[in-house]
Amino acid sequence: MDHSNINLPKSNNEPLEEPRPLTYSFWLGALTFGASAVPRVLLDIFKFGLIAFVVVLLSSIIKSRWEVSLLIPSSLLSATGAVLGLLLVLRTNAGYDRWWEARKLWGGIVNQSRNLAIVASAYGPPNGEWRNQFIRWTAVLPHVIRCSLRDESALPAVARLVGKANAQRIAETSHMPTFVSSILGQMLSEGRHKGMSRYAFLQAEQQRSMIVDHLGGCERIRNTPLARSSAILVRQLIFIFLVALPFALLSEFDGPATFEIAGIGFNSSLFFIPLLIMLLAMPMLSLDRIGMELQNPFDTRRIDHLPLDAICHTIEKNLMEVLKNDPVATEEGLVLETIQLDPELAAIIAKGNNRDTLIS
Repeated sequence: MDHSNINLPKSNNEPLEEPRPLTYSFWLGALTFGASAVPRVLLDIFKFGLIAFVVVLLSSIIKSRWEVSLLIPSSLLSATGAVLGLLLVLRTNAGYDRWWEARKLWGGIVNQSRNLAIVASAYGPPNGEWRNQFIRWTAVLPHVIRCSLRDESALPAVARLVGKANAQRIAETSHMPTFVSSILGQMLSEGRHKGMSRYAFLQAEQQRSMIVDHLGGCERIRNTPLARSSAILVRQLIFIFLVALPFALLSEFDGPATFEIAGIGFNSSLFFIPLLIMLLAMPMLSLDRIGMELQNPFDTRRIDHLPLDAICHTIEKNLMEVLKNDPVATEEGLVLETIQLDPELAAIIAKGNNRDTLIS
């Protein structure tokens, strides 16, 4: 490759680009509703508020009619609250560990895909069509991994890269990533016979195998949810705590009746205790829901699913850039197709997610 056209800095005194300011908004994060877990547990929050209302109503009726108090000491719930808090933290951490491990595995897929394309472009056989097809099939692999993890059969990105016929062949297989990986293995064997050095072949084969290993890690996360018994225990403790708590809060509002309904006296506890229960239920139920949502970071129905579409299109864009800069592939290979991306997805890839930047 001719390096004469590579532009080098003329001096070390050239002004550097001003760093972008770090944007942060506490209020945007605090007031964000749609992207939080609260909307998904809102109905359960109201249900616990209704239970608390019924408890206060019945206790007021029983106390007014029969002079029997249903108060329980708040100290009885202290130990339950401490254990419950610990279990919620452990459950959330377990879910976040799975989410972060999945992101690291996809980071490996990104790196190995780039390495595989660079090895093919720099050390592959001097055959433009082979390089073109190999890099395209390398870009296909992350797309089919994404679709396989999401149980999707539509492969428009694959059709764009290697044609509709090949996309149909891939969709008809029982395990799409294995099929594409085997094609890459066959192409590497073909490249070895066409002049690819043994060292480059071994390096490329190692990168291909590592992508398959990362796929196996993602499938392990998807197919192995957290222990069901722990989730049941956490929810049983949440239910016991939030149902018993109104009985303990009755002592805080113990006082003379301020109004009567059908001859039965009531005070502010009829409204304030359900409100307090709902305020306490919101973080508890949200943490439990977050722990559940993070179990499968590949499912698009989850709140914080991994942005695999943007990741795969970033890989594709990077690999097409490698192919574009390969003089052998561009001179002898197939003509590059224009990559058409959704405008919103293209903006996310180019500029990042502004919402996450402001909240994180």
